[in-house]
Amino acid sequence: MVRLLSPDDGNSLREQILVVINSAKVLADDAVKILSQCQSHFQNRMIIERVAKECGLKLTRFLTNKHLELYFDLKQVRLDMGYISKGWDDPGFRVGNIVNIPKDKIMAFKKNAYSLLQFCAVQGVAMTVQEQEGSAELHMDSVIYSEGFNKRVLEQVLEQLNVCVNKAKNLIG
Repeated sequence: MVRLLSPDDGNSLREQILVVINSAKVLADDAVKILSQCQSHFQNRMIIERVAKECGLKLTRFLTNKHLELYFDLKQVRLDMGYISKGWDDPGFRVGNIVNIPKDKIMAFKKNAYSLLQFCAVQGVAMTVQEQEGSAELHMDSVIYSEGFNKRVLEQVLEQLNVCVNKAKNLIG
């Protein structure tokens, strides 16, 4: 969870940030862009944390890197609900899940892949398959634009995603 700073901590942190930016000899335009991305990152984390709490979800395994502004696994009690992520330049959040396909089930999956693709598309869920050594992964996800991210929308997206994940698991066997 994002920790709010006291005014004294904030002043100290601001000074540290300015020292880092000034010592990096970053152009003012670039510094503003970087600071704007940082501000957006914290605002997006606060939004996700608030909405997840409203939905009764637990956020685990936080990640941020040069490609991802943020990533969290979503859990409800002990049930894995998938993940939520956002790239630095993405206009919204990606909510998804991964279904593993064992090597001996790949051919059966391929026979039903098109019907599953059509079914999930109607639910607003996109699919991609990544073959691994000895197995495959079915990546299923939906996009929620930042302006529309709220409890009702997240619950609806997770429900549709869960329907598709269950259908995929049934088809795989």
